[in-house]
Amino acid sequence: MATIHCLVIDDDSDDRDFFDVALQGCGIPYRLTEADCGLGAIALLEQDDFLPGYIFLDLNMPLITGKECLKRIRRLEKFKNVPIIIYSTSSYHKDVEETKLLGASFFLSKTPDLDKLSATLTQIFSETPLPFLLT
Repeated sequence: MATIHCLVIDDDSDDRDFFDVALQGCGIPYRLTEADCGLGAIALLEQDDFLPGYIFLDLNMPLITGKECLKRIRRLEKFKNVPIIIYSTSSYHKDVEETKLLGASFFLSKTPDLDKLSATLTQIFSETPLPFLLT
């Protein structure tokens, strides 16, 4: 089985750690790169040799918002087909609709249920057609 490379962009270190544990629960080989802000993520993504297979992006961050970060990532040619999954505590319908229009692949609401997050991540990685909003 191929290793899945994920980039998680979230200013909350506890949320990044929780995400890492959820990935472990998927039972698949993975590599996780973390960025604690949108600007740091953009700097990583602009490196020629950096190409994660999946990007998980929080909306509520300092410096630049997740929506602005999403716009900037989608402007980078090499990320046109990389799934960008919004990973946020928000489930506000306006956020869901705006991020879809900006090019997000899925909208995943954060959950305190580790098993549920692991199961949802497994679904995302299986490339099975999924609804845009994953709750």
